[in-house]
Amino acid sequence: MTEIELRELEKQLGCPSGEMGIELGGNMHETNIGMTLNTIEFLDLQGGSSVLELGHGNCGHLENLLEAASNLSYHGLEISNLMHEEAQRLNQKAIAGHKVDFKLYDGENIPFPENHFDRIMTVNTIYFWQNPKRLINEIGRRLKPDGYFVITFAQKDFMKNLPFVGQNFTLYNKEDIEKLVEGSDMKIIGYCDRTEEVKSKAGDSVERFYSMVKLSRK
Repeated sequence: MTEIELRELEKQLGCPSGEMGIELGGNMHETNIGMTLNTIEFLDLQGGSSVLELGHGNCGHLENLLEAASNLSYHGLEISNLMHEEAQRLNQKAIAGHKVDFKLYDGENIPFPENHFDRIMTVNTIYFWQNPKRLINEIGRRLKPDGYFVITFAQKDFMKNLPFVGQNFTLYNKEDIEKLVEGSDMKIIGYCDRTEEVKSKAGDSVERFYSMVKLSRK
């Protein structure tokens, strides 16, 4: 890929749009599905849980999540108009069954009441958070006192070598996450590290190192 193509890809990864965004949404679902399914498992969903996901993309994984426990309710938030529309298009049956709801948001303010969710999750979005400390606190206020929030992200040492990663990304390792959480309303209660072989957005086969961090309210 040319440098111009790489920078356009970087922009699209943060907020997919247009024809390229539809194709990229499908590609992100395929390349992230391992991370997403492991995140769902790490959430330890219980029957009747209410779940919020930040940055769900086309939400091709929704059926997997709804099958993880009985009588779940799912709410998705997206900054991308296109991914918001794609998620609704691909999940019409679930929406008709009143199991799910998709909303747009600004990436900082979560449009739900406090103490509302049993579980909150996000996969490969933290790189693009504009105000991460604020968002961590927003998430904490929306969790029930015994709820969990799982952040899943590829490690900094892996991400920094990808050709499309530029100034639009903020990269993290565990120490960076710990610093982010310090002084917030949240605390880290668990880690899980994984590796997997995937095809990168630039078309190369790579071994991805990623972490899942579980947080709860203090």
